[in-house]
Amino acid sequence: MSGRATDTIVVRPFATMRYTIRWLVDAVFPADCEACARALPAGHDGPLCGACRRGMVTPPEPLCERCGAPRPVPGACPACRRHPPAFTTARAAALYLPTGAGLNPLAAAVQAFKYRGRRTLAAALGALLAERYPFAADAVLVPVPLHLARLRARGFNQAVLLARVLARRRGLDVDARLLVRTRATEAQAGLPAPERRRNLRAAFALRRGATLPRRPIVLVDDVLTTGATADACARLLRAAGAPRVDVYTLGRAP
Repeated sequence: MSGRATDTIVVRPFATMRYTIRWLVDAVFPADCEACARALPAGHDGPLCGACRRGMVTPPEPLCERCGAPRPVPGACPACRRHPPAFTTARAAALYLPTGAGLNPLAAAVQAFKYRGRRTLAAALGALLAERYPFAADAVLVPVPLHLARLRARGFNQAVLLARVLARRRGLDVDARLLVRTRATEAQAGLPAPERRRNLRAAFALRRGATLPRRPIVLVDDVLTTGATADACARLLRAAGAPRVDVYTLGRAP
């Protein structure tokens, strides 16, 4: 009897069947890309077209060493020098550009996800987070919480959905109940940085009875603009004894 190994062909009938069913459904009921609204090809896997996915580029270096904002030269940006954040570093998977000429692919996808309830985008956007994850392998992911009133209105917390996909794909722990939002605040969009900081005073707390992990914490959110929300959460966590708090968002506004 020969000791030579023989090739084995593995047949996955269920995977083939799922693809065939998806292709047939797409052929009869064609879907559109959630970012650009162009038709997706039959059998396409996910809610984003290839062009939009490729257009979700990382923020261009050099970056601020603290908040991760693109800047002309290395080092800390003026905003972080004036008001050093409580988090150690903030990084994002992609650049977020809500430009007057039109949203870039990431911004279009995030707005569809948050404001039009396209929850199927969580898997695709969470996969992008996992693919570009830059922090410790033993970190605990903590999603930034929504106030209960906004959670009820939206129906989900986008940060929680993203963190769960990231945790599953990278084998990380996630604690979606560590932080609570104690009061409803004015929407941050459109507010300048000083008003954002004032708007968030005493807006977060540790959940009663929660145990703070003695491991690095990575705050997860959808977009970082001025960093005021992340800073408020990080200050609370550091005051409670967290050894290190970093921030990881899907998008970074320049």
